[in-house]
Amino acid sequence: MKNKIIYSLIFVFSIGLSTINAQTKESNSFQYLEMGSGYSNDIYYSVTDGEILNIPRAGWDIAFFTAATSAGIIINEGSGAMLWTFPDGDISDWNSVDTSGILSWDIMFNSPESWEVGAFNRNSLGYPDCGWGLYDEDITTYEGDSIYIIQMATGAFKKICIIDKNTDDNTYNIKYADLDGYDEHIVEINANPYITKNFVYYSLGTNTLFDREPSADWDILFTKYIDITYDQYGDPYEYLVTGATSNVGREANKYHPVPDDYVDFGAQPFETLKNVIGYNWKIFDLGSMSWECADSTVFFVRNTDWHVYRIRFTYWQGSSSGYFEFYNDAIDVTGIENELDTQNTLSVYPNPATETVNVKINNELLSEVEISITDLSGRTVYNSAINNLNSDKTVSITTSDFVTGVYFISLIGDDIRETQKLVIK
Repeated sequence: MKNKIIYSLIFVFSIGLSTINAQTKESNSFQYLEMGSGYSNDIYYSVTDGEILNIPRAGWDIAFFTAATSAGIIINEGSGAMLWTFPDGDISDWNSVDTSGILSWDIMFNSPESWEVGAFNRNSLGYPDCGWGLYDEDITTYEGDSIYIIQMATGAFKKICIIDKNTDDNTYNIKYADLDGYDEHIVEINANPYITKNFVYYSLGTNTLFDREPSADWDILFTKYIDITYDQYGDPYEYLVTGATSNVGREANKYHPVPDDYVDFGAQPFETLKNVIGYNWKIFDLGSMSWECADSTVFFVRNTDWHVYRIRFTYWQGSSSGYFEFYNDAIDVTGIENELDTQNTLSVYPNPATETVNVKINNELLSEVEISITDLSGRTVYNSAINNLNSDKTVSITTSDFVTGVYFISLIGDDIRETQKLVIK
């Protein structure tokens, strides 16, 4: 926890610097996209390159998070899939599943805030419990202990259990069948070929694996998903919405009310939640029977290159076509790199790194430091307290096991707090 707090302080400091020279690099970059009738398509969008992929949402039922250490499994709730936990037994009761009381069971939804916490993970009690099973460190495997009932988008029901996930091999093993036990399948899902994607997708109806997601170079997914709202008594309830979800680790924030040309994106911290942009920047006006986009509302999105873009929605047609319009303006944030470069306490090389990265501390007075590496989701993947620096004050860190992507490497010492971007290839 100490490391995360220190990192947050560094991060907020760098954000404050970024506002020094903030200005729009280009204005009125008008965008229009179309999700199709009934919002039937998913749109993967890059703030730099525009629409990357427009693809039907239908065709898959569950998807597996591809990071080797993750046990995240989501359902296709945007197409109507629903999931229940069988409450009257564990995985050993596979042959005696009874769904007669299913209407009283709690429905399991994907988390609206985290991609990695899927419907299958919602019963998690915290590590080593991932919801559908428990992690065994001795065999580096999540062992399944739960049975679920899934209603697919077609309306058909299946019973399903996750047998295990081996984190060394990055493979899931699942079993599913009709409720009466017929048409049973035991399938191995190898996530390794899809490691540059967040998920690998699977259809229980056709027993088919899908590679339907573009590479990690997208920032926003326009889609349908379950979000949470609160009634007048403060009680939460979930319902299906259509909106904008951020890619894993992408940073965004929201400002309201502000003028359309507002650029001070560093006035509050960025967040990496899935639903920072969300859905409620549009409302349905019962008087005009049409959708209206919220006035005086802008979002800022920062991509993996630390470039910031301002998003301002202007038109939402509705479910007849799924057509909508917005402005996407690039913001000049060179102040970040210029200001950070003046500190010069921390040198990182090679950068990008593959097998090893070297961290050189350019301060003769420092003998005790702490070095941490954090991924874009805020998860610490490396941390070390070094009490006796060698004569050239250089620390070598093995990065061969890191997933390809962007990280932040931080140095903490006496009166020194510095961070730099690290790219792993």
